[in-house]
Amino acid sequence: MNPIDRTVESISSWLRQAIRQVDFLPPFARNRQFQMWSTAIFLSIVVAYLLTPSVHIIPPNYKLGSIATRDIRADRDFFVEDKAATELKRMEATNTVPSIYDWDVEVSDRQRLQITRAFSAMEGVIRGIDRTALSVGVLTVRDLADIGRGRKEFEQILGVTIPEQDFQVLLKHRFSAETAAKVIKLINAVYRTEWITNVSFLTRDTRNGIIVRDLKTQQQERLTDLSPIWHVQDAANLARRKAALALKEEREDIRRAAITLTERLIQPNLTLNQPATEKERQHALDSVKPVLYQVQKGEVITREGQKITPTDLEKIAALYKLDGENVHDKIAMLTGMFLLVMFFALTIYTVARRWLRKPYRENADRIFLSLTILLQFLLIKAGIFVAGAVNRAFPFIPTEAVYYAIPFAFGPMLVAFLIMRKLSLLFAVFTSVLASFLFDSLISMTLFALLGSIVGAYYIAHCRQRSSFLRAGVLLGIVNVGVILCLGLLEGSLSDLSILAKLSMGFIGGLVSGIFVAGISPLFESVFPYTTDIKLLELANLNQPIFQRMILEAPGTYHHSVVLGSMVEAAAESIGANSLLAKVGAYYHDIGKLTKPLYFIENQRNGENRHEKLSPRMSARVITAHIKDGCDLAIQAGLSRDVLNIIREHHGTSLVTYFYEKARKDKDPSIRALPESDFRYPGPKPQSRESGLVLLGDVMEASSRTLTNPTPARIRHFVQERIERVVADGQLDSCALTLMDLKLIAESFTRILTGMFHHRIDYPAPPARETNGRKELPATNGHLDRKPAEKGKDRPASSAERAA
Repeated sequence: MNPIDRTVESISSWLRQAIRQVDFLPPFARNRQFQMWSTAIFLSIVVAYLLTPSVHIIPPNYKLGSIATRDIRADRDFFVEDKAATELKRMEATNTVPSIYDWDVEVSDRQRLQITRAFSAMEGVIRGIDRTALSVGVLTVRDLADIGRGRKEFEQILGVTIPEQDFQVLLKHRFSAETAAKVIKLINAVYRTEWITNVSFLTRDTRNGIIVRDLKTQQQERLTDLSPIWHVQDAANLARRKAALALKEEREDIRRAAITLTERLIQPNLTLNQPATEKERQHALDSVKPVLYQVQKGEVITREGQKITPTDLEKIAALYKLDGENVHDKIAMLTGMFLLVMFFALTIYTVARRWLRKPYRENADRIFLSLTILLQFLLIKAGIFVAGAVNRAFPFIPTEAVYYAIPFAFGPMLVAFLIMRKLSLLFAVFTSVLASFLFDSLISMTLFALLGSIVGAYYIAHCRQRSSFLRAGVLLGIVNVGVILCLGLLEGSLSDLSILAKLSMGFIGGLVSGIFVAGISPLFESVFPYTTDIKLLELANLNQPIFQRMILEAPGTYHHSVVLGSMVEAAAESIGANSLLAKVGAYYHDIGKLTKPLYFIENQRNGENRHEKLSPRMSARVITAHIKDGCDLAIQAGLSRDVLNIIREHHGTSLVTYFYEKARKDKDPSIRALPESDFRYPGPKPQSRESGLVLLGDVMEASSRTLTNPTPARIRHFVQERIERVVADGQLDSCALTLMDLKLIAESFTRILTGMFHHRIDYPAPPARETNGRKELPATNGHLDRKPAEKGKDRPASSAERAA
């Protein structure tokens, strides 16, 4: 290894160690919550800064009438609002908005009900008074008192007072239902064709009309003729006018009393709805666009030594507003963007923790995702800068077209390749939505970035060749072209000549994303503890030095591992787990047996069993020690964290049953109990589906060697029984294998074991023949002409087999 390679490897090794451990941090920084919040805050600040427009110049502090200290010239085209013209336009807009009035159609109904109740109550009071005495006015003190109480109740129900003269007229007619009907008739005549209001109409109401809204049906109509509307103060005239027609056949005293009662009972049924009117007027104000005039690039706003005019102030304010001249506005904008990014990031984090089953590597995932997010937004900012440069160099290429060449899918593709596809979808949503704040067309760029990111991440998630990155880039480019065409159809811009530039840039953007991922992924693979399919394929090569050593020193373990790899690969595919990771984990799961290979039955020769010279407890320690030895060898060989976890977890905390039972038989009777913990593997239990698969496959492959007469039915029963034992022992409690997964795994193992234990036909040997006086052996079909030994009869079972 040359010095440069050694230096790179040393740096990568240091970074890997720093990511996995936090010992170098002060005590308060080792807290998980502190690390999570500090990372989220730092990331949100940086991303918010990248997304917020920067301040390029410091505005001068000019006031009206002050003297300009230097020439101020427009460095770009911009628009200035003509405030006087805008205000005039706003006033015209509000003056054209009609007032909104609520029409309460139930006012007359309520009044009719009140009149009926009042007359009925009064009629009940005078019912006991003699009609003759009432007509001539000869009443007793008691009668007068009853009439007084009744009058008070009558006026209270109606809510008005009645003149004495009119009350006497009604009393003379004994407040009969007929009299009440005449009053109601006049009330109906008033409200049938007229509206009553308590508002004096303004000039603009008579000019624009009003909006009448029925409170009952919520229907509204515009009323331009206001003549049917009477003010409540004109109720007397309205009542007399209606009575002349409605009560023209009645006696004068009855008509006068009905008019008096009606004019006092009339209430407005048309009232101004001030909030609704103001809302409509405000809407009209908001819809008024400012009146703008353009200041062209290079135009002199004011010269040194001249007084600042109101127009100059407007132009200066508009110029520096483009660059965020107000520090408070800048801080407010940055704070708002920070809070938005923070809230969005925490939402995505919460969804990821609840939705994703994949184990979460606290330090590695946090650092990797933070770096990828920052790198993604830096690429986008760089792309925007390059787009401007390209437009200045080639004016015929619009800046907006070059935006489509920005590698929006870079981050999601990298996350999908190194971690998992589901997480990359959340990453794509996060980066695509936030990146849209950097562009004018929010929706278009969000859709373009999001759809391309999803396709790129989906395709690249489990690629097994470096050349797949280029294919992914080409596919992403084609998808980008399709999305741009769809957006062009929606926006009606396909006829624009710039569409060709957009399509070309979109395809280039896909290629750039694939190339960037191909270039940077090896660096991240070497620093972070992620296991990609490409790395797994390298580890699955059986020509690796560690496998060559196993062939020589532990051939039985090597054969067992290869067979187990085939079993768990098929089972993983049936349940949708990572079949390549399961297969590689199976290849390496027993490398710890290389430390003491002859203590494991599959590697013993000549019938020698070294456990015969050891106590059961010591034998159990030797057996379980291959887990720790395997982890040490895996770290020395530089195996990935996922493979290392499978080595550590492939026995869980299961019991070495054979030596435990032997120890129970051989133990001193004075010892009351034999602790199982001395005969269990150190664990932990499998934390992933792939680890659980290797555990189950290890049990099946090892214990299946003891099967006699292995028919398909017996194999099926054997597999189901072993799985139930493992589940009952709680070894699968911490992994995500479901009951359906276990059913599919059992079917896969049964199918494979049935194929492994199939019987061959015992071919008869042809008779020997003589050639030149010598007997020649008959030709064979490649197999020895003898019965195959029955499984389990040619050697004793291993300790793992007995444990199963």
